[in-house]
Amino acid sequence: MFWKKERNIVVAAEIGSCKVAVAVSELREDGSLFLMAVGEAPSGKVRKCEITDFQTSQDCLKDALRDAEEKTDVAIQELYLALSGAHIRSVNTRVSTSIEHEGDEIRDLDIEVLRQQAQDYPAPAEAVLLHDLLRHYYLEDGSTVPNPVGLSSKKVFADYHLVYGMATRLQTTLRCVKDLSIDVPGYALSSYATAQSVLTHAQKQSGSIVINCGGGVTDYIAYVRGAVVHTGVLGVGGEHLTSDLSIGLKISFAKAEELKKKEGAVYFDSSLENEIAIRDLNFSDRHIYRESMVTILAARQEEMFKIILEELSEQAFWGEFNGTIYLTGGASQMRGLLDLADEIFPHPVEMAKQKPMEGDQSYLNRPDLATVFGLLQYARSDQMYNPPIRGWSRMQQSFRKVLSVLKLL
Repeated sequence: MFWKKERNIVVAAEIGSCKVAVAVSELREDGSLFLMAVGEAPSGKVRKCEITDFQTSQDCLKDALRDAEEKTDVAIQELYLALSGAHIRSVNTRVSTSIEHEGDEIRDLDIEVLRQQAQDYPAPAEAVLLHDLLRHYYLEDGSTVPNPVGLSSKKVFADYHLVYGMATRLQTTLRCVKDLSIDVPGYALSSYATAQSVLTHAQKQSGSIVINCGGGVTDYIAYVRGAVVHTGVLGVGGEHLTSDLSIGLKISFAKAEELKKKEGAVYFDSSLENEIAIRDLNFSDRHIYRESMVTILAARQEEMFKIILEELSEQAFWGEFNGTIYLTGGASQMRGLLDLADEIFPHPVEMAKQKPMEGDQSYLNRPDLATVFGLLQYARSDQMYNPPIRGWSRMQQSFRKVLSVLKLL
């Protein structure tokens, strides 16, 4: 790294549909993160977390980087990147290998064979493997073990959660950063990063689903017994709610966005005035009905939650899931959203809470920054722990393979 010698700076960035966020932190000697500042800029030409105009998006990234550098007096030369988009796909697979060593002793080489088998799982057309997330190891007798190395068994099994992304979409996003002469030492799927920001170890063990309500997409991740069992990306988000308002109420997109942020709700509060005055293009007041606005927003948000519920219901873990569902993201702050989600999902629903971090506290109560803060936690682990087979180094090795495939190394 090329920072001042007395400081270990860690930077995370998210190029979202509504904004670009760049979080700058210092990794202390005791392993804690000290948040220095967050640089932000509105996104341009990013649809469903996918870049549609390279130059415009890169200019927005430059603005966010400049904002972060000015706030922290740090010259950013590398950053970790959050990746998302409706093109993301995932699958679970089980692999196994026979043990042929003396005493049926499982060795590191056998664990690497399992991982390689998982990586060799047939990828969807034009896709590359982003993550091979280990779920659990199993011995021949069916017992689950956290680390089988040194144990005896004639066979060892491993369950993996594999995440894929479309090569061309990823190449564009990565090049947007690397063309600025900024290195990308690692990445994380956005939902995976978000989970690191809002879930404790105990919550992952007891079973949790995090739904990140973003501007362009709604992504989610499920944990059971501490392991990722499912990830998904729904290509609908807060911008679609705004679009529905714009069309349904016959107002501009900008006015619809302003209305949503100021008055948006998914339930009708009869104690409030039904008529809402908005200023039209002729600078004259126009009145719309609050009940109409709520009807439009509630219909779209209910549809989104039901799609996620349907996708979860198709997963093998769902029948025995007894955990909690957590909501976060910028679009999660709409009034009544928690109650609506509680009506739709058959499990308890809560608003996610950001895990504490030292430093500038003015940012830490913002759900729209949950992903980039989780990415800092990801980067922290990546830089602190580098075991040869398991953990964050394995994911970094996979990332370098992705860069190689995308011809960005």
